[in-house]
Amino acid sequence: MRLFVLTVVSVCLSTLGLHASGNPELTAGQREILALHQSMAAALQNRDLTEWAKFVADNCIFSSDDGELTTKAQIVENMKTLAPAYDRSENHRDFLVRIYGDTAVLNFRLTAHEQFTDTDIVTEMRHTQTFAKQNGQWRLVAEQWGALPINFRKPVAADRSAFQEYVGRYEWRPGGPVDNVAFKNGKLLARLTKEAEDHEYQPLGSETFFLADDLGTVKFVRDAQGHVSGYTYRRADGQEIHVKKMK
Repeated sequence: MRLFVLTVVSVCLSTLGLHASGNPELTAGQREILALHQSMAAALQNRDLTEWAKFVADNCIFSSDDGELTTKAQIVENMKTLAPAYDRSENHRDFLVRIYGDTAVLNFRLTAHEQFTDTDIVTEMRHTQTFAKQNGQWRLVAEQWGALPINFRKPVAADRSAFQEYVGRYEWRPGGPVDNVAFKNGKLLARLTKEAEDHEYQPLGSETFFLADDLGTVKFVRDAQGHVSGYTYRRADGQEIHVKKMK
């Protein structure tokens, strides 16, 4: 996301979920990669771009969640333009490290907070960093990140007794997933085929709903007689999927 110019490379050291030293469950190679991650973070935190650049290959590929490619040189120039008191914080956690000979892959989850006047913008992301050993030293050769579909919408007040009308089974396509919609304890719950748990449809209006872990919306539709006949799932990009209620 363009708002978070530092999510490519920055990290708050105090919030790291794993420490490279002292974790007996990690191999020596895995601890080495996490230590490298911390060294890169420390260099950026201190605005020591020369030190950070030592750990990054000149032709490193940075790929953002909107599909844009960024170069090492562009990141360095971006960092130079940031005010020293840039108001942001990040929490990196859930680290996974895999070593494949002279290649290592580090994956982690990131929660970023960025302040805009009186607004705290939160983004949940997952990063994958790939390191290759070059002349005996690990260097970052690729990094890709993407925003997780965490929904920050707020539900509106609604007559929940009316939710009973939406109970039923909804087929996304013939032979495809079926959405089982139920009404329990005042909540409209959905569970797609093979899902292990229910997800709550939260109201945005009388017939429009959203899920906490999905950026799309669901709007129930009716036939000429006023009976619920299905719903329209509207993706965040505006595309629509028309889902039919099963008889």
